[in-house]
Amino acid sequence: MSVWKPVACSCALVLAACTQKPPSGGLTAPTPPAQPAAPGGAQQRSDASCAAPIELPGSRVQIRPASGTLRIGVFAGLKDADDENVAHLRKLAAEVVKRGAELIVADGDVGDNPDEQETLLGVLTETGLPLLVAAGNREVRSELDAAEGELRKKGAKVWDLSHSRVVDAGDALIVGLPGTMDRRLLHADGACVYVQRDLDALAAFLDRLPAKDPPALLVMAVPPRGRDRSALDVSESQNVGDARIVPLLAPRRAPFGIFGQVWESGGRAVDGSGKPIEPGAASDRLYLNPGAADRTAWPMADGTRIGGQAALLTVQGRRASVQLVRLPGAEKT
Repeated sequence: MSVWKPVACSCALVLAACTQKPPSGGLTAPTPPAQPAAPGGAQQRSDASCAAPIELPGSRVQIRPASGTLRIGVFAGLKDADDENVAHLRKLAAEVVKRGAELIVADGDVGDNPDEQETLLGVLTETGLPLLVAAGNREVRSELDAAEGELRKKGAKVWDLSHSRVVDAGDALIVGLPGTMDRRLLHADGACVYVQRDLDALAAFLDRLPAKDPPALLVMAVPPRGRDRSALDVSESQNVGDARIVPLLAPRRAPFGIFGQVWESGGRAVDGSGKPIEPGAASDRLYLNPGAADRTAWPMADGTRIGGQAALLTVQGRRASVQLVRLPGAEKT
């Protein structure tokens, strides 16, 4: 019997806990052990519409021409649609727009039901900016489709990375892979799981991209497996991300990326070797965990508590930089 199975289960439980409300580094990971065998149909997606085939022409859309610079407002962990959190998110979105965002990415935990999702994503579409949505381990595919459909009826510009897998934003190709890495992390029937064949198809697609194309920016709710405490996936002193993502984060594949879900490691970016990137510093490889935007103060891996944060990711040519966006009083000791 493989000794890795209980370890995998432990990591899965830790990663699942990261998606709950809080209680009152490097990307060069070693080759992961084989995934534990899944019974029956466990390797199938929980819903056939979770990820459109990335190679189909209809999976790619263009939303803006190249201008030399692309500024992306990055949100994750919107979580609750109560009045206080909605007001907080509205202020956070306004600050991101004030800093020059031209489109917004919402990366996982965007509400537990269609009403919440419509309200929370609606806060982001109120900005008038295009919105790209990546599902995580909580969003039921049919419900999220319905919520996004209601927003489009109101004139919102919404693309879901489950269906529009490649969004050409002129200065970057934003490539999405929705869902979580393990069925044990699902919080609802009908939420999404990606499997090895999805990762293989994504790798093959990235390998086929012409060198003249804009750089690829990978968006996933699950972070890559790191190897130290400066990584994007540290929870309770463990690296709990998916090691299978790491090979995708290569200069000729995806030099940039946005990841979420492990909120304790939010508000940080690393380069291709896992070294932290300071806010404002440009890098030819940059991978970001924006942290949870929800107003609830979250206990961070460095011992602080942060009540709501987002980021502004800027792509200029073949380099990227990031600014963290927090409202006054967000950081608590």
